[in-house]
Amino acid sequence: MLAFLLCLRLLAVGVGITPLFSLPGEPVYYREVLRALEEAQEEILVMLSDCRFYPEGSPVNGLLEALARAHRQGVTVRVLLEDHGIPDPETEAAYRFLEGEGVEVRWDSPDVTLHAKLLVLDHRYVVVGSSPWTYNALFKSVQADLLIEEGDVAGTFAGFFHLIWEGRFKGRVEVMAPEPPALIPLPELPGAELHHHWALRLLEGATRSISLALYKLGYYPQYPTSPSNELIAALLDAAARGVLVRVLLEGGEDYADLEFAREARKTATYLRLNGVRVRFDPTGETLHAKLLVVDGEDIMVSSANWSYYSLTRNVEAGVVILGAPELGELSQRFFLHLWHRAASTAEGDDPGQGHAVIGIPDVGRDLTGEG
Repeated sequence: MLAFLLCLRLLAVGVGITPLFSLPGEPVYYREVLRALEEAQEEILVMLSDCRFYPEGSPVNGLLEALARAHRQGVTVRVLLEDHGIPDPETEAAYRFLEGEGVEVRWDSPDVTLHAKLLVLDHRYVVVGSSPWTYNALFKSVQADLLIEEGDVAGTFAGFFHLIWEGRFKGRVEVMAPEPPALIPLPELPGAELHHHWALRLLEGATRSISLALYKLGYYPQYPTSPSNELIAALLDAAARGVLVRVLLEGGEDYADLEFAREARKTATYLRLNGVRVRFDPTGETLHAKLLVVDGEDIMVSSANWSYYSLTRNVEAGVVILGAPELGELSQRFFLHLWHRAASTAEGDDPGQGHAVIGIPDVGRDLTGEG
């Protein structure tokens, strides 16, 4: 059994980081977030692209019920949800449940797409990454999130939350350029392109390895200046200069929308023809993580896919962590576990390494795994 849960500290910047890497059947995010909600004392801010309340008996409801209990105990609770237009019944039920419990809950502005998955607790803790609050996401998908303990980071994301809560999307975002070790919040407003900037910087600086796990990687040959095309070009440049580049993608095999699967294979073919190793996640699973590990010590974890709308139009949330070899090693081991269990079907890949045993330190609690 995999055990990834470990609190790491970037001592130079005073940040505590706990990776929440989830696999199907190993809902680490769910367990740790439920615990964090139950321990909150002052304030809980929640921003989600998808949140559902199911018929009685679903464990997902436990997160919403924890918010209601926190509110009854005097904790300030605010929940912001993506407005999909006409919500499905389970999303509407989540909104009505929270509203009925007296929790402050709002739909976001219909003018933007809220794709972030973000929690800020007690002005000190942040949970950020790929996990929405749905059954498939929490219990049947591969996800990558981080629990971060640091007041300034929490303050940055709380300010971001309140901008979106108030319907303001033109806040100023400055791109920092700190030296490692460092943690850089990525509170993505439409047009800011923070994720694009930092992903490109990491890829261009890679010297040994690039490990990328994504739900969606968009290649648009008809739009050569698209930001995701620029990131794909950086992957190809890295491979050409001898960097080991591995890309793991969601294959979309089980979707009614066959266009997703066709586009994924178009992107994979282009990458493979240019020296990048590509695999798809196993059939029957959903790879929903957005995880980048560069040279084993620089990491990006986020809600953002590498596609046009995610990189330019959506509200997203993520972090970049520079110079963190311990977290980098854990993240790389998680990636390799996914890589070795994925299908290897392309000529030029490395199927001979397809089932290596990856040693994961057992630190006492299991850490694993939008579909």
